[in-house]
Amino acid sequence: MKLFIDTTNWQLCLILINEQNQIVEEFIQKDTKKVSDITMSNIVKLLKNHNLILKDIKDFYVTKGPGSYTGVRVGLSIVKTLKTLNNEINVFLIDSLALQGVGKKCISLLDARSDKYYCGVYDNNKVINEPYLIEQKDLKELQKKFLEYTIIKDYDGVDFKINVLKALKQFQKVQTTSEISPIYIKSFI
Repeated sequence: MKLFIDTTNWQLCLILINEQNQIVEEFIQKDTKKVSDITMSNIVKLLKNHNLILKDIKDFYVTKGPGSYTGVRVGLSIVKTLKTLNNEINVFLIDSLALQGVGKKCISLLDARSDKYYCGVYDNNKVINEPYLIEQKDLKELQKKFLEYTIIKDYDGVDFKINVLKALKQFQKVQTTSEISPIYIKSFI
């Protein structure tokens, strides 16, 4: 079994996937500021719904940011702990902007607060611009540069089930726990 975890952007998204890459169950809780308090209990509940325990999950697919500072750490801390305890599990990572725009020619934006966005530009899974921080006032110039690119913002209209399945081959497998690291773009100092 596979488990997808996204805690990066003020929501909790869990997707349980079987060996045939079919969705078994999806759980999404939006607009949560308490993602650190609810993630593990919801993972356990999701697994229990299917008579599974954590040991039954062999592959973990996780977003590594950018996003909420705490949210980014939650999902990664869980898989890093699990991989430390059992090096036999597989951990696969993807940036949240790439997941949002998987398979599209797009400018992928996520709210970074304070009139700023996390931004990445993708052309059918090819990275054109690595994730960076852009001010709202600079978005029009970016759009002029990439006229034929669709803007996808804050997961609006994104079906996680579809995007995760499309992106499974885009996730990067880590070999060691030291590779399980977040994408932090905003400075907090």
